[in-house]
Amino acid sequence: MTVSPLLPALRALTSFSPSPSLPACDLDELAPVLVAHGLAPIASWHCEQTRLGAGLPDRFREALLGHYSGTVNDNVLRLVTLRNALKDVAEVPVVLLDGAAYVDWLYPHMAWRPVSDLRLAVRGADGRRFADGVGRGLKLLRTGDEGRTAVFSDGAVELALQEGLWPGAVEDEALFTRATPARAFGPRASRPAPEEALLCAVADLAQAALWAPLIRYLDLRELLRLPHDPALVKARAERAGLSRALHGATLLAAFFFPEVAEAAAAVRPELGPVERAAVEQVADAARDPARLRHLRGTEAAARLVVAPS
Repeated sequence: MTVSPLLPALRALTSFSPSPSLPACDLDELAPVLVAHGLAPIASWHCEQTRLGAGLPDRFREALLGHYSGTVNDNVLRLVTLRNALKDVAEVPVVLLDGAAYVDWLYPHMAWRPVSDLRLAVRGADGRRFADGVGRGLKLLRTGDEGRTAVFSDGAVELALQEGLWPGAVEDEALFTRATPARAFGPRASRPAPEEALLCAVADLAQAALWAPLIRYLDLRELLRLPHDPALVKARAERAGLSRALHGATLLAAFFFPEVAEAAAAVRPELGPVERAAVEQVADAARDPARLRHLRGTEAAARLVVAPS
């Protein structure tokens, strides 16, 4: 498959050690792709703070700068909202997920990774305590998946709860018992161990049929760089029905970011020939970051291949 001409520039703009210049590409095409994939904030930082931005046209830098400033403000709002909410339920064990867990764990700068919607893992037995105790204007909007998910909102920010590795999954005890304390958010707050964080990230990619914004593959890149137990990841993935998703997600992580190809291969499960061919077809269709739309029905079909089973 032909490699997108934008990919070298995307790699440079998302590297934590950027190159001194931006690889040649169509900047008018690059800017909207960065925005669509949630990469505009980190790209803008590199353009403004490193030699990579030297000589780039003002129109390109300005197209990104607003997203950087907006992400700073939005992240502060969301993280303050989360910290305040958890003060009201300080004795309920919670595990930070997604952007709230990653932003100051995986990324050197708070603005590089949009937090987006807030997500927590809470044991089913603690769900009622959380709902009864949370305040600060957060109201229960809805529950779903036979009570395994819930969404709260204060009108500006949503906070979602789940019990397992992905929304709607059954409770995963290891997600809680192996978690690492995150005291900045409260005495019973934690973030996942690297192995569970990898599986959560892969499950999120599976829900998007692997056609997810590249910011999620950037998360996966950084999680693969952390010390972790590949055998445990593969065993846990098999038990959770995530082997196909893990296989496809690591193929794409290695394609987008070759520097983690070895780490990605170490956690990639073996699949049978038919399964592997189906997953590789889905992964191949997700390799072009400039392809922002897909034919109707193709995403649903791809999800059937890689969604947890």
